Amino acid sequence: MSIRVKLYMSYLAMVFVPVILMIAFMLFFFYAGGIEDVREAFDKERKEPYLQALVYGELSYVLENDAGKLEDKEYLSDIQQRLGDLWAGYLFSKDGKITSVAPFLEQVAPGQNWQRLLEEPPATVAFSSYRFETYNIDFKYPDGSDGRGVLFRRNDTVPIYWRPVGTAFSLAFIGLTSLLLTYFVSRSIIKPIKKLEAAALQIKDGDLSRKVEATTRGEIGQLSIAFEEMRVRLKHSIDQSLQYEENRKMLLSHISHDLKTPISAIKGYVEGIMDGIANTDEKRTRYMETIYRKATDMDQLIDELFLFSKLDLQTVAFDLKVMDFSRYMEHFMDEQRFDLDKSGVTLHYTAHEVGSIFIAADPDKLSRVLTNILNNCVKYMGQQSSQETKTIIVRVKELDQFALVEIEDTGPGIEKEDLPYIFDRFYRAEQSRNSETGGSGLGLAIVKQIIEGHGGMVWAENAEHGGARFCMKLPKSGAVKTVDEHEEHTDY
Repeated sequence: MSIRVKLYMSYLAMVFVPVILMIAFMLFFFYAGGIEDVREAFDKERKEPYLQALVYGELSYVLENDAGKLEDKEYLSDIQQRLGDLWAGYLFSKDGKITSVAPFLEQVAPGQNWQRLLEEPPATVAFSSYRFETYNIDFKYPDGSDGRGVLFRRNDTVPIYWRPVGTAFSLAFIGLTSLLLTYFVSRSIIKPIKKLEAAALQIKDGDLSRKVEATTRGEIGQLSIAFEEMRVRLKHSIDQSLQYEENRKMLLSHISHDLKTPISAIKGYVEGIMDGIANTDEKRTRYMETIYRKATDMDQLIDELFLFSKLDLQTVAFDLKVMDFSRYMEHFMDEQRFDLDKSGVTLHYTAHEVGSIFIAADPDKLSRVLTNILNNCVKYMGQQSSQETKTIIVRVKELDQFALVEIEDTGPGIEKEDLPYIFDRFYRAEQSRNSETGGSGLGLAIVKQIIEGHGGMVWAENAEHGGARFCMKLPKSGAVKTVDEHEEHTDY
């Protein structure tokens, strides 16, 4: 519920709730007083002055024309009873002495000095918290005696103190109801705001672990949802920054180690030449070849680091061309087969029942991907004995919207706990951390960056017979234009 609706409803409630509660209180009061029909009670009070006037008129006629009937006790008792039912009563006197006091008056004002009220009747008098009006009439008895009658008639249907007390009670009731409604409405608004304030203070102190839950709807609920999204994104950003910092430290550690090893070797061989240890042409040639090989390894390491940095910063432009992927893979594998044969690795390429598959790709970047994966397979299989068969099988398959490439080797496979991380930057499986097989840890991370830059995906798994299997999915292109050798650098 929105704040505006809450305020509107609270305003309406402040008007109608006290009225409804007051009506309910009055109904309870009437019911407790034995009044079952409220309409009948109000109708009786409304008719009371009229009925009093009828009895008063009848008695006035008797006093003027036949005052002797007042000496008839039965008539006098009847007239006083009828007036008593209407909250009225007469006080009669003869020659200044009281002859009759209405039983109703004695009931509502016991111990009252009726003689004083007879001699000096006030305009109004209070009996039992009710205000009564007085009317006096002088008449003559049949024997010539002076008579006087004083009528006491209830003026208000409610006690005297009820009006100020009722007014004060109503005001207090309305005020209390308004306070309660204001408290609950403000509490429903302030409480979630306090939660947001507490969460904001925690974020200010660097604690992003507390989840902000939307406990209400409307503006505050939307604010809570937006605040929670901000917290999640901020936490993700901070975690990512911390991860980048950790990666930077790992980079420095790995690169320092991987650079120090060949540099130390180069220094050692150079010192050997300078000190005359390489005293024959054969030794000097061997030393120079080793120095060249170590320098090449350093150059390749720096090149990988530079490429990965540009890919990570998304500053590498992909020169995408629509090409026949099947023909591209066939030509590339023919080029790699010769180099792999020299390393004792047999390469098999299969693309059965696969026609032309057109994809939009950067040939140079795709070549780097396939080279890195093949080199990774060769490194792992290099840990096997020379008698074991070393084979790499490459398969190309066509899916609905993708071209699938599977590169499978006969190496030792990948440890199950390493599988989720081998494409992470700077990660190297434990068994490849030696100087012979351990790379920079960037080769497969570069593969992932390039494949995802093409809109595809890459993953690794262990083959059924042991060994590792690398899988790549690249989206197919709807174009039919292929890339020939003479138009390799044309951007379609």
